[in-house]
Formats: sequence, structure tokens, C-alpha cells
Amino acid sequence: MVDRIVPATTPAEVEKISARLRLRDEAPVVCEAFRQWVIEDRFTGPRPTWERVGAELVADVAPYEEMKLRLLNGSHSALAYLGFLAGFEHVFEVMREAAFVAFLRRMMAEEVAPTLSVPADLAAYQRTLLERFANPALAHRTAQIAMDGSQKLPQRLLGTVRDQLRAGGPIRLLCLAIAGWMRYAAGSDEAGRPIAVADPLAPRFSHIAARAGGEPSALAKGFLSLREVFGDELPGDQRFAGEVTGWLATILERGARAAVSEAAGG
Repeated sequence: MVDRIVPATTPAEVEKISARLRLRDEAPVVCEAFRQWVIEDRFTGPRPTWERVGAELVADVAPYEEMKLRLLNGSHSALAYLGFLAGFEHVFEVMREAAFVAFLRRMMAEEVAPTLSVPADLAAYQRTLLERFANPALAHRTAQIAMDGSQKLPQRLLGTVRDQLRAGGPIRLLCLAIAGWMRYAAGSDEAGRPIAVADPLAPRFSHIAARAGGEPSALAKGFLSLREVFGDELPGDQRFAGEVTGWLATILERGARAAVSEAAGG
């Protein structure tokens, strides 16, 4: 498992780095200082001593991968959809809003962390994520993270929802993130401008949005009918469907920023 935020390199960064190096580099990689490399210690023979340079050798890498997918990637998706709708271009700009930070902190601590069994300090990892997301030197665009949501949501958010439903745990804030994805995937922002939704299912999203006509229940039902995203059991779970539909109505009526403020407040 590799954990490091690496946004898409922009033309401006290519120019800046080339000027500093005094040679032309057409493919620089811009990334954060944080890095985590977790390797399953299962080799057929002698192995390099990678732990000497900071790698973590563990008996089972799966819990670490789940931690990264659900806490980092799941939080990133929540910030991307809701932040984009609220008018933010970059993740660090979203993190300047106290309500978004409070929402994210609550979602991670109350709804995501209880589903994880990694032998690590989860509280410390969550604090680190808040700092990493707020890094102004990392120009990670919300639109980039929002791409291919139909392929990302099952691993980043829906697995957590399933675990919480089985355990009878809270899912309210996770459902807000999922409702944010639906509102984004419907193809227009809160000012009525079209969104260039980059997703293999984008044509089906457009059809769902057109049929719903802006009605929250119809829009939620249409997106929940995407079995390749939500599977067979989640659309029929009344608790889950009800939470998502309620948040979608709030976003459509009052905007993403108001929905996040409500969630942040409890």
C-alpha cells in the first residue's frame, strides 16, 4: 500500500520547475512530503531491508489498504463533490472553511474509523489527513478527484456504509457525501452551469437527471438504480436510501455549503 497525494501536474508547474532546474522537464511529479509504504512481509527468499528507508513490513497489508481507501480516499471524494458544488477549485481551499473541516473530522471519527481494524494510531492518522488536505502547496483540484466516481464510490464510501449498516452504526455523514456525488453527477452546478462529468457512466447520469427533472426522490431513486455502483442490497435499504434522499433534497434546495454546515453541527 502506497499513501502519498500526487495531483495531476499542471503546465504552470512544468514551467516553474523547468525554470528552477534550468533545464526542460516535461514530466515532473508534484507531490506532498508525506509518504507511507506498507509491504506484506511474505517473500519466497531473502528480501531487501526496505524498512531501513521507512517502509513498514507487516503480516497483512489489507487493513492498511482499507484504512487508506476509507479515510484518505473516502474523505477526498467527500471534499471533492461537496467542495466543487460549493464553488471551490482546490481541496486546500475547501479546508479553509471551518464547517467542511468539522464535517470531515466527524465523518472520519464517528462513521469511518469504527469500521477499521488496522493496528495503527487511527486518531493520529486522521489528524495528519486534515493537515495534508489543508496544504496550500498541493493544488489538488476537486474536479480531478471527482472523476470516475462510479468506479471509486464502492471502495471509498459504500463499503463503509455496508459495514455500518450491519453493525447498526451511524451513516448520516457518509450519506451526505454520496448525495453530493449524485448532485454533481446530475451534470450542473448550483449556478446552473454544466459540469463536464468525466465518468464511464456519464451518459446514463444525464438520462437519470433529465427524467428526474430536479425532483430529489426521483433523482436519488434513479442513481440508486445503478447496480454496478450500489449493488443489489443498498438501494432497497430504507435507512440508507432515506438518508441519501434527505441530504439530496437539502443540497438541491439550500446548496452544498448549507448541507455541510448542518452536518457539521450535529
